[in-house]
Amino acid sequence: MLKDDALAEDATQEVFVRVMRHIQSAPEDQAALAWIYRISTNYCLNQIRDRSRQAEPVDELPDVGGAHPEAQMLDRDLAMQLVNRAPESLRAPAILYYIDGLEQEQIARTLGISRRTVINRLNDFMSRSKKFLSRDGMDGAA
Repeated sequence: MLKDDALAEDATQEVFVRVMRHIQSAPEDQAALAWIYRISTNYCLNQIRDRSRQAEPVDELPDVGGAHPEAQMLDRDLAMQLVNRAPESLRAPAILYYIDGLEQEQIARTLGISRRTVINRLNDFMSRSKKFLSRDGMDGAA
């Protein structure tokens, strides 16, 4: 998610510290993995958000040859760029679904929200992405 080995190593250490700090409240069995995954995802999303607030040049979206927006979601790099432009509430479900390949029910359990909320957020993300792509002439309509 962070696209930087050093940042990923720092994130791993920070997540480990956070898990150890709250180990007494960790769930049992398979829910523990989802709990750790949620901590990791939230930490990385915060790092991405904080980085995006810094003054750094951002690469332009790649030209994908006019593919339909749903097909463009298959391109992980493009999906990550679209995620970075989305409101924070839509980022985690979009990353978990389009980039990590989790099912909607898994995302709901990981984020502690209903499946209906996951569906709504993914639909909102897709709608915003289509608008962004068509505005930039990347949907083949220009």
